[in-house]
Amino acid sequence: MPPKEYDAVLSHTSPAPVGGLVLGGLDGVKQRFRSPIAAQRITALLEARKYGQAELDLLIAALQDESIQVQKVAYLRLQDRKSAKAKRALQAYDPYVLFECLATLHGHQSGLTAVAISPDGRSLISSSRDHAIKVWDWWAQEEVFTLNAHSFVYAITVSPDGETFAVRSRDQMVRAWSLRTGQQIRPEKGSLRAIASVTLTSDRHLISSSQKVIKIWHLGTGRELCSLQGHTSLVTAVAVSADKQMIVSGSEDRTVRVWGVA
Repeated sequence: MPPKEYDAVLSHTSPAPVGGLVLGGLDGVKQRFRSPIAAQRITALLEARKYGQAELDLLIAALQDESIQVQKVAYLRLQDRKSAKAKRALQAYDPYVLFECLATLHGHQSGLTAVAISPDGRSLISSSRDHAIKVWDWWAQEEVFTLNAHSFVYAITVSPDGETFAVRSRDQMVRAWSLRTGQQIRPEKGSLRAIASVTLTSDRHLISSSQKVIKIWHLGTGRELCSLQGHTSLVTAVAVSADKQMIVSGSEDRTVRVWGVA
């Protein structure tokens, strides 16, 4: 007796009726991926891990899904794929739409003026209006040490090797310290030119602050990709990691926030 509409069938025994639920097999995975329910589409992606190329095709297709949660599952799964096709798909995708607050760091006694990230993405440097400079280990979510800049700091840069950082102050002086020990050192030649604005751009994106919100724009289309909300006062400083996988912001609410894909 053939299955009726909305009956559940095994994918290898009979073709699925329209609106029916397919159980098992690659056909079942594909049927669930076509479900209007996001949770079903996520289940399909998780079940597709044993189907090789078919899984890869589903993951790439899921990057365009209407559900952000489905996109997130596909994005994280594709991170583990080494094929050129997977890498091309990730390069074409804008992960900023998946960003959320990963950590909020407290300790400054005044509003922030500048932030920076080390090349390895672990150390953060922030400065505030009370002239304090703080170095953080954000993986441990703790302050490493505090320095006195003796002047208002409006820009920070970290050396390419991650060993030192330099600041430019309102008095136009450039000062530098060891990122490991906090010992003040002579600024390297070129530090002045390396210090950039707190509004940062990449090859495809503009990352800027607007009141309490961080906005990310696609430069090619001029389209706003997403807004990151969480600060309770004016966002005054924004920095992006070298691999574009993390954003750090500082605010008049005296906090440093870390944003990325959880």
